Amino acid sequence: MKKIVIMSVLCVMLLTSICFAALKKEPAFLLEKFKMKLGVDQSIGAIIRGTDIKVDNLVSSNPGVVRVMPDGYLKAVSTGISTLTYKYTNSNDEAKEIYCFVEVTVNDATYDEVIGTKAETINIMLDLGEYKIQIESGKGAIPNIPVIKKENYVLEGWYKEPELENKVASNERFSKDTVLYSKWITLEESENKIRPNSAEYDDINEHWARNAIETVTALGLFNGVEDRKFGPEITMSRAMAVTVIGRLAKANVEGKESKVSDVVSGSYYDSYVAWAVENKIVNDIDGDKFRPNDPITREEVAMYMKNYIDYCGYKYEIKLDPSYKDTKGLSEDALDAIAALYNLQIMQGLSVEDFGPKASATRAQMAQIFYNFNNFVNKYKV
Repeated sequence: MKKIVIMSVLCVMLLTSICFAALKKEPAFLLEKFKMKLGVDQSIGAIIRGTDIKVDNLVSSNPGVVRVMPDGYLKAVSTGISTLTYKYTNSNDEAKEIYCFVEVTVNDATYDEVIGTKAETINIMLDLGEYKIQIESGKGAIPNIPVIKKENYVLEGWYKEPELENKVASNERFSKDTVLYSKWITLEESENKIRPNSAEYDDINEHWARNAIETVTALGLFNGVEDRKFGPEITMSRAMAVTVIGRLAKANVEGKESKVSDVVSGSYYDSYVAWAVENKIVNDIDGDKFRPNDPITREEVAMYMKNYIDYCGYKYEIKLDPSYKDTKGLSEDALDAIAALYNLQIMQGLSVEDFGPKASATRAQMAQIFYNFNNFVNKYKV
């Protein structure tokens, strides 16, 4: 009788173990791509499945767009795209990673679909092509208001009335429910604004890239995005990136005009795109499309910078292989560019293991890259 009981217990234990193993699932994102509404939090459990999900193992490539919170939620901070990476160890003790792309939009739609209409989201609405935001009393200092973007425009600031006369101070708080109104200027107007003193930026005081931002501003490569704002976590467009490379080269672009179909003739970036294409710095024109307003990816930055270094005639050797885990499948040209910039100490990965090739490059990251390039040039001996 005892033997039967023991065998029964063992069978139950074995069956329990088998059932548990069958129920245990490796982590997986439910969608390879998904959208979040601006200003809305999303439970991590609603987008990633598995057992024993650890928040600390989930990393956002662009915290300025999507931030991973300690309480197990994702926060949509500003419109744009970010790559989520989850790292874990499988049942065979192998280190694994999975990826997912997140797009933060207004009202689950692209800007082309909602500009000029009235589309409401939580505390944010788009009305007749201009944004206004409702903030609760006692909350909403300007740095904490979600960053909002509008294609081909730059947010100049928030105002207290529709006439846009009284601008809200960056440290202002509100004692009653308040509606603020946005003022927009074109990208060209923003680029042409003179801001010679980077010390006026009040959003970089504690930023890791402050020294680089101040240096590239002093060199005349970058301007702010609005009064007293550099916008370090704003993603940089392909048009802006090429323009900065052209400024770095002190390129003679007078009279140049791009022949690319989606480049606006006479725009601030038109002649720079023409120069960059002519000198093979930009070599990824896709079907006569440059996509000037798309955020530039880190892979594209590496390619453009490597092409520019070759254009300048600098000689270098690739001695170290960065061995990033997330660059498999990239073209040989892209891998060569990433390795070159790594060896020249111009561009590093988002971490020791990850380069983040498809992640959008922020203005702070770009400032650091151009700062590093300037250091490389100063050390270079012909």
